[in-house]
Amino acid sequence: PIVERKQMDFLFELGKAGFNVTRGGTPVFYIESGGSEEKFKLIHHLYKEPYYIISTSSDNSLPASLEIVSYLTKRGEKAYLIHGEIDEIIRGLNDVKERKEASIYRLNLKSKLLEGSRLGVLGKPSDWLIASTVDYDVVKEKLGAELVNIPYDEFLDRIDKAVVDDEDSKLFASMYKTDKVSEKEINLAMRIHKALTEIVDAYKLDAITVRCFDLLSTVKSTSCLSFAYLNSMGTVATCEGDIPAMLSMMIVRKLFNESSFQCNPSYVNEVKNYMILAHCTVPFDMCLTYHLDTHFESGIGIGVKGELNEENITILKLSNDLTEFMVMDAKIGENLAKNNLCRTQIKVRIDADLGSLLAHPLGNHLIVFYGHHAETIKKILG
Repeated sequence: PIVERKQMDFLFELGKAGFNVTRGGTPVFYIESGGSEEKFKLIHHLYKEPYYIISTSSDNSLPASLEIVSYLTKRGEKAYLIHGEIDEIIRGLNDVKERKEASIYRLNLKSKLLEGSRLGVLGKPSDWLIASTVDYDVVKEKLGAELVNIPYDEFLDRIDKAVVDDEDSKLFASMYKTDKVSEKEINLAMRIHKALTEIVDAYKLDAITVRCFDLLSTVKSTSCLSFAYLNSMGTVATCEGDIPAMLSMMIVRKLFNESSFQCNPSYVNEVKNYMILAHCTVPFDMCLTYHLDTHFESGIGIGVKGELNEENITILKLSNDLTEFMVMDAKIGENLAKNNLCRTQIKVRIDADLGSLLAHPLGNHLIVFYGHHAETIKKILG
């Protein structure tokens, strides 16, 4: 990504503190924003481990860094993630510590929890999900679920042919009017939703994951609105072709019949035990209120800005190879409205050791749902 003024300021502050692009002769990688993962994968073999990865609290820097560290650790390579504001990063680089993996557990399923489920994969996972590929046979063997590949061209063809009543678009626009979202954009988002519901019905799917960022270039819109609808109606739908996130959300639906929120960890504070989670879509039935905005990274289409209940939650994620899972109880402290993160944002307070998330991440996205269920999940999955 292009280094903008604020990134130059950040690097200047690091330089003032006495750091350059190496730490004791070992390169330090500054992950500026989301989408950097594939670029790192292409060049990291040119350098020797350990890898020092630094990330900030804006522009999806941390989600990208978590995916990178997951990729490296799965390969058996040593990586240290140093994260936070400038003072936290400087302290971290001065005093790199081993972190505990307190919230990571071995996956030891006693039954095929998703037996008979059909899960659609519409397009391959986004290129930046370098640590989130899965083996379809392992998913079938361990969970009993069938992953069904769906041609992306079929999706685009259905969007092109979809017809949405203009009156429906006008009604929706009047209910959720913003100065950023037009009736035309709502109509296009509803056509995407109609195409996705047709695919879910045609393939008899219980869940679907979509390589959704491709819609930005092909259709000039997003599937965020459709995902908010589908998840709230009981059909799991996940972003970016993220299959481990889809499997995690399916387990939540199976065990608790609850909707769940797929989100990016955007900032982690290990000292005060809280983190900020954000994404541009959230199930409507999890929201107190919501309104429509643009998609954060692109500024086009529709993103959903939801306000969640400030109550107890559980955070869950399966690893891509289905050998591990992470789970912890937490509580939503407040809803946020930062302009440098995805539209729905929550500040989450956690009693567990957050160091495990940074030391041994299981890819980028985390899954959030209401209630304290960590102990139940540990008994069932572990």
